[in-house]
Order: sequence, then C-alpha cells, then structure tokens
Amino acid sequence: MISQADTHSVSHLSAEVKPQLLKTPDVSTEALESDISEYDSSSECETNSTRSSIETESDVSEELVKTTNYRVAADVDPKATSTAATVQIEQAQPEKSTTSDNDIEVAYDGKKPPMARSVIDICEDILGVLARYRLTHQSDTSKVWGAKSKFLVQVERCVIRAEPVLMSLPAFPFKSPNKKTKVLGTLPDKGEEVALSHLEGLCLAIKDVYEPGANVFIVSDGLMYSDILGISDLEVWRYGQALRKMARDHRCDHVKFLRLRNLLGTEDIAEPITEEEYLRDAPQFRDDLLERYLPKNFDVDAQIAKDASTTLTYRGYIKFLETDLATQGEWETKAQMKKQCEAVARKMIVRGKAFATSIAKNLTEHVRLSIHPSTEQNKLSMSIIPQIGRSVTPWHGALIRAIDGSITMGHAASVPALTHDLIFDREGRPSYFRERSDLFDWPGMDVDFNYLYPTGIIITPRDPKSRYSFHDVHMQKVRALSEACSPVVLRGFTDTTDEQVFEAKAHECGTVQPWTFGIRQSVKDAMNPDPKASTVTSTEAMPMHYDGFFFLKKEIDPADGVEKLVSKVPRFQYFTAITPSPPGDGMTLFASSQLFFQHLPAPYTLTELEKLKWDCKHSSNWNNHLQDLPLVTPHPTNAKPCVRWHEPWYQWMTKFSTNEIRISNSGQHYKDLIREMLYDRRVCLYFNFEQADILVADNISMMHTRSAFTPGTGRELWRIHIN
Repeated sequence: MISQADTHSVSHLSAEVKPQLLKTPDVSTEALESDISEYDSSSECETNSTRSSIETESDVSEELVKTTNYRVAADVDPKATSTAATVQIEQAQPEKSTTSDNDIEVAYDGKKPPMARSVIDICEDILGVLARYRLTHQSDTSKVWGAKSKFLVQVERCVIRAEPVLMSLPAFPFKSPNKKTKVLGTLPDKGEEVALSHLEGLCLAIKDVYEPGANVFIVSDGLMYSDILGISDLEVWRYGQALRKMARDHRCDHVKFLRLRNLLGTEDIAEPITEEEYLRDAPQFRDDLLERYLPKNFDVDAQIAKDASTTLTYRGYIKFLETDLATQGEWETKAQMKKQCEAVARKMIVRGKAFATSIAKNLTEHVRLSIHPSTEQNKLSMSIIPQIGRSVTPWHGALIRAIDGSITMGHAASVPALTHDLIFDREGRPSYFRERSDLFDWPGMDVDFNYLYPTGIIITPRDPKSRYSFHDVHMQKVRALSEACSPVVLRGFTDTTDEQVFEAKAHECGTVQPWTFGIRQSVKDAMNPDPKASTVTSTEAMPMHYDGFFFLKKEIDPADGVEKLVSKVPRFQYFTAITPSPPGDGMTLFASSQLFFQHLPAPYTLTELEKLKWDCKHSSNWNNHLQDLPLVTPHPTNAKPCVRWHEPWYQWMTKFSTNEIRISNSGQHYKDLIREMLYDRRVCLYFNFEQADILVADNISMMHTRSAFTPGTGRELWRIHIN
C-alpha cells in the first residue's frame, strides 16, 4: 500500500524522483467543434458581476505568489503572508526545458528521497492535472488560461483544509429530441458510461498528487431547457436517475450530482426524492431559478449583438437545433425552420444566463468545468469523452468503437451498417456501435465484449450461470484482440487455474518463451530479503517497464560485427489469478502506447520522440550497461509506434535492485514527460485481478507495472511469456 510518506513529490524536479503511482497525469483532449452540449449552461454570456478573479481575493499566501510557474506583478510584497493589494498572476507561456543536462543533474539527481511538499507544491500539482484536461492542451499551448488565477485560490483553500478539491460541471441534460437520427434512445448508454469514467479518472488523477482527491458535481441543466425543446420532465427525471445508477454501478465514487433545488437553497426535500415529488416541484424550481437569477432588464438580442461569446453560443445553438428539432415539426421552407431555431436559441440564451449565474453565485468554491470551447476566463473547457475527431457529447450522438478501442462520436444514423454492429446492453437497450470483426464471433459461446476505460477488453459469459470452459476458448482470437486493444481479460470461465489447461492454452496462443526456471512463474511474495532479489517476487511497487528487458543474450550486431547483449523480449504476457489482492491493493497497471501518442501534449510530437535514445545502468552483477536504446519502435505486426522504456528506480525507492536511466542524446526533461504520460489516467489502466481471471497483454504495445500490496494477503499470479 502507498504510505503517506510516498505522497511527497516536487513538481518542478525531475520526474524520476516522484514516487510510484503518484504521478501528475498528462491528459489531453480533442478540440470541440459544432455541438453545444450544455444547452447554454456554460455559455460565456455572463455579466461582469458574475466573473470572479483573483483581483478580488485578499487571501493569496506568500507561497502562492512565489511559484516559478507564474510571473508576479512587481508591486507585490514578496515578504507579506497575505495581501489586499491587486495581485496579478500571469500564466507563463509553456515551453520546453532549456536547462542544460548538467544543470538538471546538479539541481537534483533523484538518488535521494524528495523533500516534503509545501502547499504551493501541492497546488501546482493539482493545477497541472487540471491544465492537462484543457481542450487547448494538445494544440494551442500559447492560449492564456485566464481562470488559472481563480482556480489557484480555490484549490489552495481545499489544500489548507486537507479537503477534496470541488469541481462542478453543468451537463447531462437529457437525450436529444431527435431519437430517429442522432441518438439511440432516451436513457444513458455507452457514451455516458465512458464520460462518467473519464470524469472519475480526472478525480483520481488529482488524488494521485493530493491524497484527499477531488469530487466533480454534475449539475444537470435538463429542466432549464426541456419544456422549450419538447422534452417532458418525466424524461429528464428518468435520464437523471439512470445516470446516477450508472455512476454507482461503475464505481464512479467521486462523481456526485446536484439538482436545481440545490441552486435555490431548498433543502427541505431529502435525497433520494421520489418521481412524484420531482414531477410536482420541477416546474416551480425552474420558474424560481429564472426569477431569482435572471438579471433584470436582460436584453437577449442586445447580448447576442454585442457579446462575441454569446454570439458564438447562439450560432452553435442554431446549428444543433436544426437536427434536434428536425423531427418535431414540418416547415414549408428552410427559412421557416431557421426562424423557429433562432427563436428557440434566444430562449435558451435567456435560460442559460440564469442558470450560469446561479452556479457562479452558489458554487463559489468549485472549479468550474465546461464541455464546450470558451474564453476560459472563469472555467476549464474540456471534452468529457476521449474521442478522435470532432467532439460530440453522448446526449447528441452515439459512441462508435473501433476494434482497437479508439472512440469516435457521431449521429446514430450516420454509422454504416455494413461495417459496424449495434451492440445492446444486458437490459436489451441499444448501447453503442462496434466495428465488425470475426474476432468477436465465438461459436458455442454467448459472451459479452466490454471495453475497459481507458484501454483493454473484458470478455464474460452473457449469462453468469453459463459454465464455459477456458479449455474451449479460441486463443488465436484472444491473441489478435490483445494486439488490437490490450489487455484482454477473460472472467467467469471455468478451468482457468488448472495447471495443465493453463499451460496448454499458452501453447495454443503462440510459441512459449522459457526462462531459466521453466515456462511458468509463480508471481508472489517470496519473502526473500536478499538485496539482489527482484521486486517481482516482493510486495513492493515496481517501476514501469516491459517484460524481458533484462533477459539478455549475446548476439553479433550485423551492423558492426561487435558482440552485444540484447534483450530477448517476449511478445505477450499471459496470466491467471490464483489469489488476487483485495480491491485497490496490488493493482496491475497497463499503459497503452496508442493512447500515449493520442494524448501527447503540444509542443511534443511523435517525430521528436522517435529520435530519442536512452541508457540503463542496473545494479545487478552483470557488468554491461544497455546503451542507446530507442524510445519508440514500430510494432512487429501493425507497425504502430510503441514506447520502450524502463522507469528510473533508485535505492530510496526499494530494498532490491535499482537502475539509473538517462536520455543519451537529448535533455533529461523528457523523463518527466514519459513518466507523466505512462501514468496518465487516460493512457493507463489501473486493474485489479479477480479470482481466476485470465489476462493476455501485448508486451510490445503496452508498458506495465504493479503497485505495492499488503504483506500476508497471499497475492499470487501465474505467468507465462509467449512469442
């Protein structure tokens, strides 16, 4: 388990000193385009009176204005513990490190434990996580994040009190009125499921750098717009209730929910409320919020004409209303339809104005999230689904999965039936589209293929009472699926811990690669105190790595005729769980190269990283060091770029073998980037084995590690390497 001492990290030091599993994730997002998915709940049509900034705050600590990540106005007294003066903290422009390699090594070499973090260190780490979720993180790093100063104050208050960081997101109203061409039904589906998992990942990413973690509060704006879009309050209720159940079922414990009544200070109706109570009070709550928070004499036409952000929001509304309302009426001309859409859009601007004001005034300590582009003066614009291409929210479209797990969103009617299958959930409701492949055809077995977040596939019998034997599983299909989207997990099958069956299925999957101890290793705590022993057979956390890195053979290099030690890296890892750890203990982490490069933040590029080479100096008794290893290599089957790396691991981190890693042909700051990306919650699956699970992972496209586990729990996995 991770102790409190393990949480000490220093954000501005080389990443190699940050302890295991407490890395600052580097999560990026796709640029949003056409769909305005909040129905104006986060539009920029705000008055100056609702805009908070650090200029109005008087409790900014000395440490918070001394951070090297900000430039501080010269008139601020650096000795003051707080100031009532105007404090202007400007965002420094992101840039690559210009510090020389020697300077980095002198400043901190990572060989000793880092110092305890200050409040400002923790706040910097939290803001770093938030910044990586910005829409502009992958594209426009020069765009100033105006809300950063405000968020700094909000985050500091939470850190000083050792409380979770609070975030609010107006979103998840109801499914589009256009059920014929845009969405799959009236209830949440796979799109909402992925979105909730993504928000949970954001909260856990903050917990990785700040133990109290974070909570995100979804404030549904459904009631604000339902009546003007032809959606009943009953439909809003059922959507919201199903969303709450989905969050519980998928253990999104840090995703919370607020209702309109929470913005009105009405607490006399206890949760959970009944459907009858909700339908009785919904119209009154909507009217009360408009009356209380809509500015008097608000002129919507003037606001649209004069405020650039409101104009953009208004135009975005018109665009999606053309498809939302397409099935609700008949218009003789396009001009008539446009006129109707414009009228509805103006009403939505008015409703959104009141809703945004209510959030600004009631959730003052919440970091404000938004799911469409904004000027980011008071909020963080993010995508709630890690999708490729044009961003569409799950209530305006359907989720589409490629075989490799990559996600796109689109209107349901636009998905080609010749190449994709419509997948239904266990209640028989349409859920998402999946690229068609015979890899999902398992004759004689009725099984579900569920993609994990953010990577991997879990295969289970559709009927839990089914007794399918692992002996009958087609291992070549498992192998192919793991090459596409690792890891592949089989759960609920019989005979998975039978030694003969387990070894026989390994041979069906490919050529088994033996080790000095044989073909199968029992991965468990050997209780061996020898410092030369491996962390693999201990209870300690392990560095991020790939298997076979230290399985060395002498070979003649055909390029120069020199004999060299070469790693004999197996293609696949193959496990069964004999005795798993308790939930949250001894997790196995799998980092996807595909997602690593998908979320690589600007200004870094794949081309740049492909040029990097690194050296490894290990504490083992062999005298040779591994040198000039490529960071990126092509996959042997599909030629996709794969990350090849071994995390630096110093003596203060372990009682066993250590290694020093150095970028051999460029700056050491790349180690920070690599580490942050490999532990990124949108790149790395944090997986807990369950009893008798089978797992196959591509050892080329994936990096992996294990968190520490509690001694005495008996955690044991069997492992075989396959080529």
